[in-house]
Amino acid sequence: MTPKRLHIFKVSVLSSILIWVWLCSPTSSTANKVVQSTSYQSGIFNHLKDSAANKRVEIARQLSRPCRKMNEADAMRTIDDLNKIAVALKDLPLQCAVFDIRADYYSVNRGYNNLSTRYYKQAVAFAEAERLPMETGIYQHRLANYYFLYKKNIDACRYYLLSEKKLREVGFRNVPGMGNLFSETANFYYTLGDYDDARDNLKNALLYQREPSRTRVNIINTIGLTYRNNGNYLPALTYFNSALKLAHQIRDTIWVALAKGNIGSVYLLQNQYKQALPLIREDYEQSVKYHETVNSAIAMLRIVVISLKFGNLKLAAAQLDTVDKVLSVSTENVLNERIKYYDLLAQVKGGLNQPALAEHYRFVSDQLMDSVTKLDNIAAIERIRLLWLKQKSAEDFNNLKKSAGLAAFKQNTIIVVLVLLIVIGVLISNRQRLKAKKDKALLISERLRLYEERKNADAALSGYTENLRQKNEMIDSFKQELERLQITVDDREFAANLEKLMQAHIMTDESWDDFKKLFNKVHRNFFHNIRHNYNGLSDTDIRLLALIKLKLNNKEMAGMLGITIDGVKKAKQRLRKKMDIDDSDDIEYVVNRL
Repeated sequence: MTPKRLHIFKVSVLSSILIWVWLCSPTSSTANKVVQSTSYQSGIFNHLKDSAANKRVEIARQLSRPCRKMNEADAMRTIDDLNKIAVALKDLPLQCAVFDIRADYYSVNRGYNNLSTRYYKQAVAFAEAERLPMETGIYQHRLANYYFLYKKNIDACRYYLLSEKKLREVGFRNVPGMGNLFSETANFYYTLGDYDDARDNLKNALLYQREPSRTRVNIINTIGLTYRNNGNYLPALTYFNSALKLAHQIRDTIWVALAKGNIGSVYLLQNQYKQALPLIREDYEQSVKYHETVNSAIAMLRIVVISLKFGNLKLAAAQLDTVDKVLSVSTENVLNERIKYYDLLAQVKGGLNQPALAEHYRFVSDQLMDSVTKLDNIAAIERIRLLWLKQKSAEDFNNLKKSAGLAAFKQNTIIVVLVLLIVIGVLISNRQRLKAKKDKALLISERLRLYEERKNADAALSGYTENLRQKNEMIDSFKQELERLQITVDDREFAANLEKLMQAHIMTDESWDDFKKLFNKVHRNFFHNIRHNYNGLSDTDIRLLALIKLKLNNKEMAGMLGITIDGVKKAKQRLRKKMDIDDSDDIEYVVNRL
């Protein structure tokens, strides 16, 4: 193929890719297309009057589902009937649900919109005004789900944190469906790649899903995925095997296959191809049987990798044809699977001595990877912002506790001082009454000593008071500034201000100098040994080596350097090459010897 034809071919392929990605991405227009086929129906909520109070909200949600297909006037009229019943029954939780059901109607029919946002917030405000802490936490959680659905992740994270705090005060065991709430929060963190927080919530969800069920299998399996995605293969295998055992127990063949496929994927990542192949093949066969399109494609791609490792190029090519057919009929977003498909196809064509086709498919894979990388970068920034928000929430909570402690200390100090003054006054009175004839000079001296003690106590008390006032002013000022940023400025300014606040957690050039001085006091010859033994290392490389010396994990390094966990892993790989470290040696071992 000539360079000119190849250039034209690449341009046409790139155009096709962009169109394909656009077609696969969700659009807001689909959220607005709801068939309006149901009209107003009087009395559909009437039998709620005879239902148990603790079941009314759940029943009302089920009965309200047809409202989603009504036109706006009929839907609101029907929900008005529900509100009248809730008011007549004086059922406050049901009145909260009315706001939520209205919000749900507009979300289904209009996507992300001001009316849904307003009604969800009204449900929270109503619960707070009526002093319903459990309902407050539940509707904060539902508001978080709404924000997450439409990728408003900062707002979603804020309300997930508020909900968790409120429900913790109520007592998680007192909240119906608490396991589902933990699972939904875990899904939020998992989607953003925050596998540690996802795992914490999934483990909490397990506490409320005791009975053997598909839900419990799913939770256990997902915990395994969080470990696998972080490269922790041993605990991943433990959880996948636990999910497999439970799937056998409840005789769920599809979950048996999925769990085996995940076990096989870990073996594949560990280059144990013979152990991986039968497990992944069973996963593929069961996925095809139960029409699990994406999972069948993923399983077959893993089988292709094994075929290539065994040198079976023709078999790998035939298997990739199967993958192509599966992906072509999928209605889900299969961008990552397509990237893997084109990458493997390039390897097959290269092995079959077809360099032009190999270059073409590698080009397609790279172009798709660029799109994913951009999305990953956005997600990484989002994770950093969410981490800052979580840390800020924890700091605010701790500061409030400290303020409360200082206030209590102040109050106790005043009481102690007053008691001491009373005691001293009584002693002085008795001394005056019993020893009136003693030396007046001694009495004056004693009074001066008491006066000094009182003055010192007053000074200490004033110091505590002034310290408390300054801290409270600082906290109030910080809160007001954040509220002003959240309410009055546009998103770009808000992001900029957040970025400034986050700089305290990122190792900048300025903070690196301070860090380096302190590090030299502990490890005196470390930087000298690096410069002496390894030439060509950049300042960024040396920073990473220092963090490795401190035995920080990848997540902690990523937080300090302001990059993703994957970025840390890739940086370590580059360091291994620059430092010429053997594959059999750990970089951590080499660094610890410096």
